[in-house]
Amino acid sequence: MTQIAPKRVGFWIVWGSILALGVIGPVLAPAQKGVSSEKKTSPELGQIPTGVLKVEKLKGVVKSVDLEKRSVTVGHAGNSSTFEFPTAAGREKISISGKVARASGKRAFRLEDLKPGSEVRVQYYPALGTIMEIVVEDQPK
Repeated sequence: MTQIAPKRVGFWIVWGSILALGVIGPVLAPAQKGVSSEKKTSPELGQIPTGVLKVEKLKGVVKSVDLEKRSVTVGHAGNSSTFEFPTAAGREKISISGKVARASGKRAFRLEDLKPGSEVRVQYYPALGTIMEIVVEDQPK
């Protein structure tokens, strides 16, 4: 009968341990979770919603744009609604129709490009009072 060298036995023991920890390790030591007393917030929306947020749509005319508050007031059907953007400056979702793209030569707008009097379609979250998207359909001349 042949003997196995002690160095080889040590190698196989270490190698088997590494494999065992790689396969069984995550089960034995689950990932650490955050402290339960931490306040769970979203960086853009504030409190994380507890359910699905309803999205409303409306068509109207831009009455005013407040760059400091990052809000847009839209007049529609005799009323006006003010919406805020929950995203960082420059990250607003403002799309433009093909007609406006051809007239302006731009592919997208920023909040600074939005003019009072523009006809828009707005998708927003009524529970949060924030805009999801604005689509500019026509601009004043």
